[in-house]
Amino acid sequence: MIKKDPRIIRLMYILRDFDNFKTEIRYVEKYNSHFKDYEYELHKLNNQTAYMYIMHNKIEINKKSDNKFEVLINFNNFQSFAERRRLTKFMMIDNTPFFEGLVYFVGHKIYFQFGDLVYNYRKRKDITKLTYVKKTERHYLALPNLEKREIPEKEYGFPVIPNLLYLNKINDKKVTDIIKYYKNKYKGMPYFLRLKMNNRKIEYAIFRMLINKCIIKYDKSIKIDEYTLKRLRIANYHLETHKFEFSNIIIANNERLHGNDFPLFKEIILQYFDYDNVNQILLKFITPSNEVYLCGVDYGNNLWCVRLPEFMLKYRIKSVYKVLYDLKPDTKVFEF
Repeated sequence: MIKKDPRIIRLMYILRDFDNFKTEIRYVEKYNSHFKDYEYELHKLNNQTAYMYIMHNKIEINKKSDNKFEVLINFNNFQSFAERRRLTKFMMIDNTPFFEGLVYFVGHKIYFQFGDLVYNYRKRKDITKLTYVKKTERHYLALPNLEKREIPEKEYGFPVIPNLLYLNKINDKKVTDIIKYYKNKYKGMPYFLRLKMNNRKIEYAIFRMLINKCIIKYDKSIKIDEYTLKRLRIANYHLETHKFEFSNIIIANNERLHGNDFPLFKEIILQYFDYDNVNQILLKFITPSNEVYLCGVDYGNNLWCVRLPEFMLKYRIKSVYKVLYDLKPDTKVFEF
């Protein structure tokens, strides 16, 4: 027997109402006329196991107890844009009044979105095990008066349905430990901003040099008068939204640029610099959108740039040369 059910397009609703699905019914949703099949299908084998098919990509759901579920997903099966879009939609969370994505893809990378923390999931296995738990009426006694209190919500994990369902573990690693580790490690500041803060003095000196060589110049279109500054008010919303953003007040002098692929100079961050026997200086720039550029200033005071692949984001300049030119380990870089 086939039955349409809109709940099956969201994993959180399947887990919430797992006991209400029947084994003798095949639940389907969203017919695709191109493939002549349904995009979402749920097959409940018994009271403990169900198979979810998203356009023939299987996800296994196991009920371990009344309040615990294990979901097995092979992210490698979701290759096309359409497949990943369906999976992203399937794993959305309920952040009333909106739905928010829990998992999303950028290139070949997989990310989990835990509020304001973006966790880069480096999968070690083909099969990823996600453990979900339901909130139960659990309490503890607090001293000194032995007051009865509820266990804090954060002990359950990351909320998928507030006060009901939580993502507790990823491959047996607690989500609360992951969030705590990365927030302590990065203190909330992204890599790009930490790099810009650490290199600010060197970056200032190199930008001054490029200005003196007329390669870049100040952006004179940015003008804020004294009257505006005195009456400028910044709302708390803007502080929270834009606290990790920046903008350089420089633009390029196009007459001194040689090449056809240059970064937007308002967004560049100086990552590394080095010297060779051909140029005055070599510079490696990155941007918050993961763009990577190797640039150099020749002896004619002109700037050339080459855009590098994204996997070289954290490569040093010598490592970039070794990979680009396939140099042997004993070859001296810049002298080959």
